Amino acid sequence: MEPFNYFNYFTEIEEHFWRKRGAHLLVSPLDWAIVETWQKAGIPLNAVLKGIDRAFESWGRSRRASGGRQLKSLAYCCLLYTSRCV
Repeated sequence: MEPFNYFNYFTEIEEHFWRKRGAHLLVSPLDWAIVETWQKAGIPLNAVLKGIDRAFESWGRSRRASGGRQLKSLAYCCLLYTSRCV
């Protein structure tokens, strides 16, 4: 088993979010704090990436997306994840 790399966890999530969003923009300090919370809670990387995929699928079906708005923050992913897991 490969040892856990703190920075890889953050980088993988950030790059996955960029790919899903379709834009290589800076992730906000709030987004970094959310990722750190997931990391400290021990949420596996693959679960986070699947959650981001589900959040983008949900966003794509929303009225906001149909109005041309983009999902810009991991906060939406966090809200979606916690509402399903609580």
